[in-house]
Amino acid sequence: MPRRVVNLALLVAVPLLVATGLLAWVTSGTTAAALIVIHRVAGVGLVLALAWKYGIARRSVRRRTRGRLDMSLALGGLASVGLLLVLGLGLAWSIGIVSFDRPLAYSLLNVHVFAGIALVPLMVAHAARRWESRPAIADLGDRRLALRALVVGVGAVVATAALDRIGLPRRPTGSRAAAANSANAFPLTIWALDSVPTIDLSTWRVQVDGDVTSPREWAYDELLALPSVERDALLDCTGGWWTTQRWRGVTLAELLARHGVRASAQRIEVVSQTGHAWSFPIAEAERLLIATHVGGETLTAGHGYPARLIAPDHRGFQWIKWVSHVHVL
Repeated sequence: MPRRVVNLALLVAVPLLVATGLLAWVTSGTTAAALIVIHRVAGVGLVLALAWKYGIARRSVRRRTRGRLDMSLALGGLASVGLLLVLGLGLAWSIGIVSFDRPLAYSLLNVHVFAGIALVPLMVAHAARRWESRPAIADLGDRRLALRALVVGVGAVVATAALDRIGLPRRPTGSRAAAANSANAFPLTIWALDSVPTIDLSTWRVQVDGDVTSPREWAYDELLALPSVERDALLDCTGGWWTTQRWRGVTLAELLARHGVRASAQRIEVVSQTGHAWSFPIAEAERLLIATHVGGETLTAGHGYPARLIAPDHRGFQWIKWVSHVHVL
C-alpha cells in the first residue's frame, strides 16, 4: 500500500481502538457488545496491516540513521513499542495466554488499556513532526488499493472469529469467569488505584441529600434495620473478570422513599469514601442496591465494607465501594 495511506490508516485506527475500548466501559447491553466487536476486528485488522508499515518504517530508519537522528525517529520508536505492546497483550488475552490472574497477580488487561491510552499522544506527536501536506485521500480511489483494503477487512473478521474458537470462554466484554457464588472469595475491584480505606464504623455514615425534602445521615445499624432484599447480580470488572454473587441490602428506592424525593429529581449520584463517584437515572433506583452482605457474609473491607453499590448491567467501576454519600440531582 502507498506509504501515505498506511500512515493515515494508523492515524485513524489507534484513536478508534482507544475510543471503542473506553466507550464499551460506560455503555451496556448490545451497544457495549457492538463496540467490543468493532474494537477486536479493528485490532486484528491493524495487526494484518502492520506488514506494510514495517517496510515503510524500515526504509525510513535506514534513511534517517545515515545522518543526524531527529526527534520524530525517537517518538516513532516509542510509539512502535507501545503499539506492539498493546496489540500483543490484546491478542494474548483473546487466545488465553494471559488472564486477569496470570502470569501476574495484576490483570494484564489493565496494562493493555493504559498502554493504549499512552499510545495516542505518542502517535499524535510523531505524526505532527512528520505530517505531509499532500493528503492521502486521493489514493483511496485506486482499485488495487481498495482490493487490498477489502482483503485486510475480510481477513480481520475471519481471524477474529477464529480467535473466538481458540480462546477461553469469555463474556462479550472479554471478561472471564471468576469464583461465582463464593461470598467474599471473588477478586477485588479497585478503581483508579484506590487503596482500601480504614473506616471507623462508629463515625461512618451514609449522607443522603440533594433534591429531597428531608436530608439526613444513616449509621450502619440504621441501614441494617431498613427492609432488605437479596438479589443475584453479575459483576463485570474492567480488569477482565466477571462473577455472579448473591447480595443483600436496601434498594435505593427504599432508602430514598424516606427522604421525600422531589418531582424535579433526575439522577442519583453515589459517592465513595475515596471520592470515586457515578450517577444513574433515578428510574434505576429500584434496581440499585446498597449492599452490606454478599453470599450471607458481611462485606470485607476490600469488597466495600460497610456498604457498596450493586448496579446490575453496569461495569464494575460503577459499583461504588465504601459508599458515603447519595446525592439526588
